[in-house]
Amino acid sequence: MVGGIVAAVFLMLAVALVMGAGLVKLADTAMRDDAGYVTGTTTSWSSPGYALRTESVDLETGSASLDLPHRLLGTVRVTAEATTPDGVFVGVARTADVDTYLAGVAQSTVDDPFAEDGTAGTTYVDGGPLEVAPADADIWTESASGTGTRSITWEPEPGSWTLVVLTGDGTAPVGADVTIGAELPGLDTLAAVLLVSGLVLGGLAGIGLWLVLRTREEAPRAARA
Repeated sequence: MVGGIVAAVFLMLAVALVMGAGLVKLADTAMRDDAGYVTGTTTSWSSPGYALRTESVDLETGSASLDLPHRLLGTVRVTAEATTPDGVFVGVARTADVDTYLAGVAQSTVDDPFAEDGTAGTTYVDGGPLEVAPADADIWTESASGTGTRSITWEPEPGSWTLVVLTGDGTAPVGADVTIGAELPGLDTLAAVLLVSGLVLGGLAGIGLWLVLRTREEAPRAARA
Protein backbone atom coordinates (compact mmCIF):
# COMPACT_ATOMS: atom_id res chain seq x y z
CA MET A 1 0.00 0.00 0.00
CA VAL A 2 2.72 2.46 1.03
CA GLY A 3 4.81 1.51 -2.00
CA GLY A 4 1.87 2.27 -4.31
CA ILE A 5 1.36 5.70 -2.74
CA VAL A 6 5.06 6.54 -3.05
CA ALA A 7 5.09 5.40 -6.69
CA ALA A 8 1.99 7.50 -7.43
CA VAL A 9 3.59 10.57 -5.85
CA PHE A 10 6.75 10.01 -7.92
CA LEU A 11 4.60 9.72 -11.03
CA MET A 12 2.81 13.00 -10.31
CA LEU A 13 6.13 14.73 -9.70
CA ALA A 14 7.48 13.29 -12.94
CA VAL A 15 4.50 14.62 -14.91
CA ALA A 16 4.88 18.04 -13.28
CA LEU A 17 8.59 18.17 -14.12
CA VAL A 18 8.05 17.18 -17.75
CA MET A 19 5.24 19.74 -18.08
CA GLY A 20 7.49 22.34 -16.48
CA ALA A 21 10.21 21.59 -19.01
CA GLY A 22 7.71 22.07 -21.82
CA LEU A 23 6.48 25.38 -20.39
CA VAL A 24 10.02 26.71 -19.96
CA LYS A 25 10.88 25.76 -23.53
CA LEU A 26 7.63 27.29 -24.82
CA ALA A 27 8.25 30.54 -22.95
CA ASP A 28 11.84 30.60 -24.21
CA THR A 29 10.70 30.19 -27.81
CA ALA A 30 7.83 32.67 -27.55
CA MET A 31 9.82 35.47 -25.88
CA ARG A 32 13.13 35.12 -27.73
CA ASP A 33 13.57 37.50 -30.68
CA ASP A 34 15.48 36.96 -33.93
CA ALA A 35 18.70 38.22 -32.34
CA GLY A 36 18.49 35.58 -29.61
CA TYR A 37 17.37 37.81 -26.72
CA VAL A 38 14.54 37.06 -24.33
CA THR A 39 12.87 40.45 -24.01
CA GLY A 40 10.29 41.94 -21.72
CA THR A 41 7.56 44.31 -22.78
CA THR A 42 8.45 47.86 -23.79
CA THR A 43 7.57 50.36 -21.08
CA SER A 44 7.48 54.13 -21.03
CA TRP A 45 10.00 55.75 -18.67
CA SER A 46 9.68 59.45 -17.85
CA SER A 47 10.89 61.98 -15.33
CA PRO A 48 10.32 65.72 -14.90
CA GLY A 49 13.94 65.90 -13.78
CA TYR A 50 17.27 65.46 -15.54
CA ALA A 51 17.77 61.72 -15.09
CA LEU A 52 16.11 58.36 -14.86
CA ARG A 53 17.87 55.57 -13.04
CA THR A 54 17.09 52.01 -12.00
CA GLU A 55 17.52 50.66 -8.53
CA SER A 56 20.86 48.97 -7.91
CA VAL A 57 21.22 45.49 -9.39
CA ASP A 58 23.61 43.39 -7.33
CA LEU A 59 25.33 40.57 -9.20
CA GLU A 60 27.37 38.16 -7.14
CA THR A 61 29.54 35.15 -7.82
CA GLY A 62 30.28 32.34 -5.41
CA SER A 63 33.86 31.89 -6.62
CA ALA A 64 36.49 34.03 -8.29
CA SER A 65 36.77 31.35 -10.98
CA LEU A 66 33.05 31.35 -11.84
CA ASP A 67 31.53 34.11 -13.94
CA LEU A 68 28.00 33.35 -12.74
CA PRO A 69 26.30 36.61 -13.79
CA HIS A 70 27.34 36.14 -17.41
CA ARG A 71 26.64 32.40 -17.33
CA LEU A 72 23.10 33.02 -16.09
CA LEU A 73 22.20 36.17 -18.01
CA GLY A 74 24.41 36.02 -21.08
CA THR A 75 24.63 39.36 -22.87
CA VAL A 76 22.13 42.00 -21.72
CA ARG A 77 20.61 44.40 -24.25
CA VAL A 78 18.87 47.68 -23.42
CA THR A 79 17.02 49.61 -26.11
CA ALA A 80 15.70 53.13 -25.53
CA GLU A 81 13.63 55.17 -27.98
CA ALA A 82 13.46 58.88 -27.21
CA THR A 83 10.04 60.39 -26.51
CA THR A 84 11.41 63.91 -26.07
CA PRO A 85 12.86 66.22 -28.76
CA ASP A 86 16.33 66.16 -27.18
CA GLY A 87 17.15 62.56 -28.03
CA VAL A 88 18.20 59.91 -25.56
CA PHE A 89 21.30 58.76 -23.70
CA VAL A 90 21.38 55.30 -22.17
CA GLY A 91 24.27 53.95 -20.12
CA VAL A 92 25.18 51.37 -17.50
CA ALA A 93 27.73 52.02 -14.76
CA ARG A 94 28.77 50.97 -11.29
CA THR A 95 26.16 52.10 -8.77
CA ALA A 96 28.71 53.99 -6.68
CA ASP A 97 29.77 56.00 -9.75
CA VAL A 98 26.15 56.73 -10.66
CA ASP A 99 25.44 57.89 -7.11
CA THR A 100 28.34 60.32 -7.34
CA TYR A 101 27.42 61.54 -10.83
CA LEU A 102 23.76 62.15 -9.96
CA ALA A 103 24.31 63.53 -6.43
CA GLY A 104 22.01 66.53 -5.97
CA VAL A 105 20.46 66.12 -9.43
CA ALA A 106 16.68 66.15 -9.96
CA GLN A 107 15.98 62.55 -10.86
CA SER A 108 13.52 59.67 -10.84
CA THR A 109 14.26 56.12 -9.74
CA VAL A 110 12.44 53.39 -11.65
CA ASP A 111 11.06 51.02 -9.01
CA ASP A 112 8.63 49.14 -11.26
CA PRO A 113 10.16 48.84 -14.75
CA PHE A 114 7.63 46.28 -16.00
CA ALA A 115 4.33 47.83 -14.92
CA GLU A 116 1.26 46.23 -16.47
CA ASP A 117 -0.10 49.52 -17.83
CA GLY A 118 3.07 50.05 -19.89
CA THR A 119 4.29 53.01 -17.82
CA ALA A 120 7.17 52.39 -15.42
CA GLY A 121 6.58 53.30 -11.80
CA THR A 122 9.03 55.91 -10.53
CA THR A 123 9.97 57.85 -7.40
CA TYR A 124 11.03 61.46 -7.96
CA VAL A 125 13.63 63.39 -5.97
CA ASP A 126 13.97 67.13 -6.61
CA GLY A 127 17.33 68.74 -7.22
CA GLY A 128 19.40 70.69 -9.72
CA PRO A 129 20.75 70.05 -13.23
CA LEU A 130 23.64 67.83 -14.25
CA GLU A 131 27.08 69.35 -13.76
CA VAL A 132 28.64 67.13 -16.44
CA ALA A 133 27.00 66.24 -19.75
CA PRO A 134 26.26 62.51 -20.14
CA ALA A 135 28.72 61.99 -23.00
CA ASP A 136 31.49 63.75 -21.04
CA ALA A 137 31.17 61.57 -17.94
CA ASP A 138 33.76 58.80 -17.79
CA ILE A 139 31.73 56.43 -15.60
CA TRP A 140 29.97 54.37 -18.27
CA THR A 141 30.81 50.75 -18.94
CA GLU A 142 28.53 50.86 -21.99
CA SER A 143 26.58 53.81 -23.40
CA ALA A 144 24.85 55.13 -26.50
CA SER A 145 23.20 58.43 -27.39
CA GLY A 146 21.38 60.16 -30.22
CA THR A 147 17.93 60.71 -31.64
CA GLY A 148 15.42 57.96 -32.24
CA THR A 149 16.28 54.50 -30.95
CA ARG A 150 19.58 53.66 -29.29
CA SER A 151 20.78 50.31 -27.88
CA ILE A 152 23.58 49.06 -25.70
CA THR A 153 24.77 45.51 -25.08
CA TRP A 154 26.51 44.69 -21.82
CA GLU A 155 28.38 41.66 -20.51
CA PRO A 156 27.34 41.37 -16.83
CA GLU A 157 30.08 41.28 -14.24
CA PRO A 158 29.94 40.83 -10.46
CA GLY A 159 29.17 44.02 -8.57
CA SER A 160 26.42 46.62 -8.10
CA TRP A 161 25.15 48.15 -11.33
CA THR A 162 22.67 50.85 -12.35
CA LEU A 163 21.07 51.67 -15.68
CA VAL A 164 20.66 55.38 -16.44
CA VAL A 165 18.53 57.11 -19.07
CA LEU A 166 18.95 60.82 -19.84
CA THR A 167 18.39 63.11 -22.78
CA GLY A 168 21.23 63.39 -25.27
CA ASP A 169 22.46 66.69 -23.83
CA GLY A 170 21.39 66.18 -20.21
CA THR A 171 18.33 68.44 -20.22
CA ALA A 172 14.94 68.00 -18.54
CA PRO A 173 12.49 66.36 -18.81
CA VAL A 174 13.57 62.83 -19.71
CA GLY A 175 11.42 60.36 -21.60
CA ALA A 176 12.00 57.10 -23.45
CA ASP A 177 10.36 53.82 -24.33
CA VAL A 178 12.69 51.18 -22.87
CA THR A 179 13.03 47.47 -23.63
CA ILE A 180 15.34 45.20 -21.63
CA GLY A 181 16.39 41.76 -22.80
CA ALA A 182 19.01 39.11 -22.11
CA GLU A 183 20.26 35.97 -23.80
CA LEU A 184 19.46 33.84 -20.72
CA PRO A 185 21.40 30.77 -21.84
CA GLY A 186 20.34 29.00 -18.66
CA LEU A 187 16.76 28.53 -19.91
CA ASP A 188 17.77 25.70 -22.22
CA THR A 189 19.73 24.08 -19.40
CA LEU A 190 16.79 24.45 -17.01
CA ALA A 191 14.40 22.87 -19.51
CA ALA A 192 16.82 19.95 -20.04
CA VAL A 193 17.29 19.41 -16.29
CA LEU A 194 13.53 19.41 -15.69
CA LEU A 195 12.96 17.00 -18.57
CA VAL A 196 15.67 14.54 -17.51
CA SER A 197 14.56 14.70 -13.87
CA GLY A 198 10.97 14.06 -14.92
CA LEU A 199 11.94 11.08 -17.07
CA VAL A 200 14.07 9.58 -14.29
CA LEU A 201 11.29 10.00 -11.71
CA GLY A 202 8.80 8.60 -14.20
CA GLY A 203 10.97 5.54 -14.68
CA LEU A 204 11.29 5.03 -10.93
CA ALA A 205 7.52 5.44 -10.53
CA GLY A 206 6.92 2.88 -13.27
CA ILE A 207 9.25 0.37 -11.61
CA GLY A 208 7.60 0.99 -8.25
CA LEU A 209 4.10 0.47 -9.62
CA TRP A 210 5.20 -2.70 -11.38
CA LEU A 211 6.67 -4.08 -8.15
CA VAL A 212 3.48 -3.23 -6.23
CA LEU A 213 1.27 -4.95 -8.81
CA ARG A 214 3.56 -7.98 -8.94
CA THR A 215 3.50 -8.29 -5.16
CA ARG A 216 -0.31 -8.18 -5.17
CA GLU A 217 -0.48 -10.88 -7.84
CA GLU A 218 1.94 -13.16 -6.02
CA ALA A 219 0.31 -12.78 -2.61
CA PRO A 220 -2.80 -14.93 -3.44
CA ARG A 221 -0.60 -17.59 -5.02
CA ALA A 222 1.52 -17.79 -1.89
CA ALA A 223 -1.61 -18.05 0.27
CA ARG A 224 -2.99 -20.94 -1.83
CA ALA A 225 0.33 -22.75 -1.65
